[in-house]
Amino acid sequence: MNSDIKMSINNAPLLNNDINTNSNHIENEDENNHIYVGTKEKVLHLQKGSKICWRNLIIFLVCAALLGGSIPLAVNAKNSAFLFVLVGISGFGVLASFINIICGCCGFVTISPNEAVVYEYFGRYIGTVKDNGFFYGFPMASQRKVSLRSNQYNGERLKVNERDGNPVELGIIVVWRIGDTAKAVFDVINYEGFIRTQSEAAIRYIGCKYPYEPIVPGEISLRGGHEIINKELRQELEKRVKISGIIIEDARVTEISYGAEVAKMMLQKQASNATVYAKDAIVKGATSAVLKSLEEFQKNGVEFSNEEKAKFVTGIMNTLCMSSDVSKIMSS
Repeated sequence: MNSDIKMSINNAPLLNNDINTNSNHIENEDENNHIYVGTKEKVLHLQKGSKICWRNLIIFLVCAALLGGSIPLAVNAKNSAFLFVLVGISGFGVLASFINIICGCCGFVTISPNEAVVYEYFGRYIGTVKDNGFFYGFPMASQRKVSLRSNQYNGERLKVNERDGNPVELGIIVVWRIGDTAKAVFDVINYEGFIRTQSEAAIRYIGCKYPYEPIVPGEISLRGGHEIINKELRQELEKRVKISGIIIEDARVTEISYGAEVAKMMLQKQASNATVYAKDAIVKGATSAVLKSLEEFQKNGVEFSNEEKAKFVTGIMNTLCMSSDVSKIMSS
């Protein structure tokens, strides 16, 4: 009993090695040392379809000539053995012509530019053809055409809680294309749905990582750090879709706004901040103008008492600060 257990334990690594050495699969390791198994793409080069057409035509003409020549010989033959041979040759010609036509019609495939054909033979991946033109492939194999063109995904506005917990709405656009047809066809169920799901996951991750507006000067935010946000979004999305053989050409955040719950409050906050900044600029500008005016009067020999200076400054400040709120602040 113990010996059987020891033998099974010793044989376990051998079984794992046998599984991992499958010719149609490779092991990939990402930056976090997570190992996953993916299908390896094999590029095939098929024969030109025009050559196969000429070959099938020649075979058909030879079989037709053989059939047409054997029939009159069989009718005029006096020897029964010779008649049997001619009938057999005629039957072979008919059968060969029929098989040639059936196989010829099923094996042809036309591949357009930026398009590939994935061949699968009774559940086994054969390879991928990426050459453009008219070819003759595998008559009994199933084929699936895959577009290699660049695709664009315009994501809907997603509601995400940014780093400080405020709900924001983010829009995303992703430009992608298929780089590995085997992974795209066999390693994910639907690669188009896969890119949509991973794009939403990536934008949620980035949205939760940064604030909407910088709190500390120089801080990266969703509103101000567009280049950094877009670069990190693309890198995050590339890691997520690596298993599907999809290449991310571009990924950008297109829309950024507060959620409807806090949009009005945040707009009021922004308006208040803008008002404070505007008043501060007005006061600084008015103060500078008053000081320059007093310096000019002093240069020209005009002297003011303290009371006269106070009235002069008050009048100039009220004139320069047209806002009633600022005037009240200055008078007080």
